[in-house]
Amino acid sequence: MTLFIQVCAAFIGCIAFSIVYKAKTSRLLFCGLGAALTWLVFALIDYKTDNLLFMAIGAAAFATIFAETFARITKAPTTIYLIPCILPLVPGGSLYYTTRALVNGQEEEFSMYGQRTIYMSLGISVGIIVVSISVFYFKQWRAYQKEILLRKRKKETN
Repeated sequence: MTLFIQVCAAFIGCIAFSIVYKAKTSRLLFCGLGAALTWLVFALIDYKTDNLLFMAIGAAAFATIFAETFARITKAPTTIYLIPCILPLVPGGSLYYTTRALVNGQEEEFSMYGQRTIYMSLGISVGIIVVSISVFYFKQWRAYQKEILLRKRKKETN
């Protein structure tokens, strides 16, 4: 039941975030859906492993694939969907606790929360970069294949 509540909270929270930043109303549902599914993927990976870096990479990669897909479907920039999708993954609480432990001189807590913050941030970055680069090169490859096909047809007609 708690996973259902977490997924619903991600959905509603990211729709609210998208409203505040004036996303078009036709895209709000996709923004919320992407955030909810990203959190679900994060939780499912968490169920299988305790590796925070792997969880963040997997969830961020899913969010990027979702954003790239819906950006093509709705003919919108990818960032319109990507930012709300990764919002549930942002380690805000962990960053706060890291800073609080640093200010209070609690070295053990600082190390623990700092490590969590770095792992989540690094995982989000790596997940986005890997998928974005893959999509870029896939588009380049498709454009190259179309060019070869056009040259071939042009030769056949001559």
